[in-house]
Amino acid sequence: MTEEDGVEHVLFPSFHKRYICPLQNLITARQKVVEQDDVQAGRTDMQGFCWREGELGKKAYRNFMDSIQSTAHLYYKGATALEENREVLDYDGHEFYRFRFTNTDIHCSHHHPQLRNLVCATSKNDVYYLYNNAIEHWCPQLQTSKTILGQPLMTSRARVPNRITTMAAMNQFLLVGGEDGSFTFMNLQNYEDPIFDSFTNGEYMEVNSIEMSYSRTGAPHAYVSTNDFQVKRIDLTTLETTATFPTEWFVNYTSQSPDRHMIAVVGDDLEGQVMSTNSQEKIASLKGHQRHSFSAAWSPDSMMLATGSDDRSTCIYDSRMMLNPVHILSTDIMDSVRSLRYSPCGRYLVMAEDRNFVHIVDTTVDYSKAQKIDFVGDISGISLTPDGESLFVGMSSCVDFSSILEFERLRPNCETFCTF
Repeated sequence: MTEEDGVEHVLFPSFHKRYICPLQNLITARQKVVEQDDVQAGRTDMQGFCWREGELGKKAYRNFMDSIQSTAHLYYKGATALEENREVLDYDGHEFYRFRFTNTDIHCSHHHPQLRNLVCATSKNDVYYLYNNAIEHWCPQLQTSKTILGQPLMTSRARVPNRITTMAAMNQFLLVGGEDGSFTFMNLQNYEDPIFDSFTNGEYMEVNSIEMSYSRTGAPHAYVSTNDFQVKRIDLTTLETTATFPTEWFVNYTSQSPDRHMIAVVGDDLEGQVMSTNSQEKIASLKGHQRHSFSAAWSPDSMMLATGSDDRSTCIYDSRMMLNPVHILSTDIMDSVRSLRYSPCGRYLVMAEDRNFVHIVDTTVDYSKAQKIDFVGDISGISLTPDGESLFVGMSSCVDFSSILEFERLRPNCETFCTF
């Protein structure tokens, strides 16, 4: 916050610049801790803001941010949303996940304007996220947060990449990568003796994404996507590279199919690829996007694959015929699609834009119905708990618009599709 001419302002860091927008002119009050009852009673919105009405409130902020330009426009001047075969989603009255809680004193960060996988929930009470280049642990049950990796710790846990760009957590494993190719690996069971090393043999190669999963033999491993024209598969018990998957372009995200036979690879090319986890050879090309892609996710049965792009669309492919997408979700998407997650049961696909909106699509009605979660600010990441009962959204625009939003899954009467 700054004082300028006696008026309190909020600084919006966007694309390494600073913009000033008067905060007190936009809101009438601010609440620190927000619970479900507060929102349902209309006392505040889910971020704790009581906005002024009409042109002087939330709409004014949105207009201000639109004037700065979205990331899609930043990287592709004159870019338009994907037009061909666009499908209109039905948002009318659908609610699949309901806001539960946020504490506006809990803040998130992101360093790269396009890399937004910086929130990981390994259980309903273990949420890991980035803030000020340190990894924090948030416990929703106790409503407490603590630093587990990075400054200001004064032990071996203080050493992390200079600028963390991505992270992943699964069970007891935590792996974070940085813009110089370095990484820190930690055992979450004891927090002892984290390992600091590099994926790129000293070369300056940005780590764009990390996704953890299991091999066909059940061993834990991670797929690491970097700017060196290949994907690395890392054994999480030894941190050795067990396989490489070559590409002709920088890889932004890699996702393994739940049946463990395929990986989807997307990056700085209009076409993604599906490759064999066994032979490392290309199985299919993924056509349909008009800009580079930064996200991918498989349905739990490995039948459907979703990819998200800077063309402001999500393409859905059937793994039995991947030549063209079977659905293109684009009409209601306002910005780049940065993160995608299927719920563990496969009923829902969660799509996070660069800022302001998260869409939750019901896959059981042919991807035609959806819920739109509307808030203010950049999104640092999204994560579903392993049981799919909770959804966490990291907000990272600035201190005043930064927090972790928690949502709980609603169960319609007579629901039979999702069982655990």
